[in-house]
Amino acid sequence: MATASPSPSLLRRLGRGFVDYWRRIGDDYRTVAKETAEACVKKPFKAGFYFTGLGTLVYAYRTNPSELRTMNELRESRQRMTMLPASIHNKETDAELAERSLLISQHRLHYYNLWFFSLLVQSPHDRTIARVFTSVQDTGDSLLIVSFAIAAVLNAVLFAQFFLYWSEVKRKKMR
Repeated sequence: MATASPSPSLLRRLGRGFVDYWRRIGDDYRTVAKETAEACVKKPFKAGFYFTGLGTLVYAYRTNPSELRTMNELRESRQRMTMLPASIHNKETDAELAERSLLISQHRLHYYNLWFFSLLVQSPHDRTIARVFTSVQDTGDSLLIVSFAIAAVLNAVLFAQFFLYWSEVKRKKMR
C-alpha cells in the first residue's frame, strides 16, 4: 500500500515560491544584460547615444542641489555681498538677492526637487495662509483614513478567500 507523503508546510512552500520568484527575476535581468551587450556590439553609435543620455541624467541627478544647499548658497551670496563695498555692487545682483530674501521671509519662495533638476517658484501668496482652511477639511481627512482602513481589511479578507480557494483546489488535484 502506497503511503501519501505529507505536503510541505505552508512556510516552506511560501519560502520556495519567494526564492523561485527572485531567481526568475535575476534570470530575466541577466538575459536583458546579455542582449543589451550584444546589441551594443551590433550598433555602437546607437549605444553611445543612449549611454551619453543616461550619463547626462546620472550627472544631473548627482549634481542637483537640495533645498538646504540652495538656501545655504543664497545665504553665502548675501554674506559675500555684505563684505563688498556698496560702490562696486551690481544693481541687478542686489535687487535679485533682496527679492529672494523677501520672498523667503514671506514664505512665498517654494523649492521643488524634480530628481534631475530643481525649481524655485515664486507664489503670489504666503503658503501658510492655506493652513487656515485645512481645519475645514479635517473631517474629510478622517473619512479618507477610515475608508483606507476599510479597504485594507476588505483586501485582507479577499486575499484569505483566494488563498483558501486555491489551497482547496490543490488538495482536490492531489486526491
